[in-house]
Amino acid sequence: MRTGKTMFWVLLMSLIASVAIAAEQSTVPGVTLAPGQIVIGENVKPGMPLNDAIVSLGIPDKVKVIRGTSADRDSIEITYAKYGLIVRAMSGGSTIEGIEVGPTFKGTFKSGSGIKLGVKYEMLIGEYGLPTSLTSQMMRYPKRGLYFQLNNDRLLSAKTYANGTKLIDAHLMNP
Repeated sequence: MRTGKTMFWVLLMSLIASVAIAAEQSTVPGVTLAPGQIVIGENVKPGMPLNDAIVSLGIPDKVKVIRGTSADRDSIEITYAKYGLIVRAMSGGSTIEGIEVGPTFKGTFKSGSGIKLGVKYEMLIGEYGLPTSLTSQMMRYPKRGLYFQLNNDRLLSAKTYANGTKLIDAHLMNP
């Protein structure tokens, strides 16, 4: 009985200490990015070290393991809801393999014209040229690893992948 109480108090104190440390780290200037400061392809991009992204984005909301068709295709999905981002890496990998930008994303894409969600598809063509594939719902630039989802001719969401990635999601983007 005494061992159980001691264990309870040790766990409680550990939890309180970890919350305090996380709160202290989140107030350190320049450690995490604000939602509008994220530039896909610049300060968050495929191929960058996963550790650097975690330092810049902070503690994720959710981490999920995705089983692949074989062990070398297993991956992890790291969700940052406050940024509207999902970062993907191969299991055991140390670099970002893919990034998914959701409809709540407030940042921009690396471009001369500051592309944001909601722009018309003509702006994407002006910046990146003609896509390899264009439908009313999708613009594909597989050589650049860029995939833009459209709704009513406007940019709704995007995905970008590292060249040569083994992520199943990246291979599904090119039917």
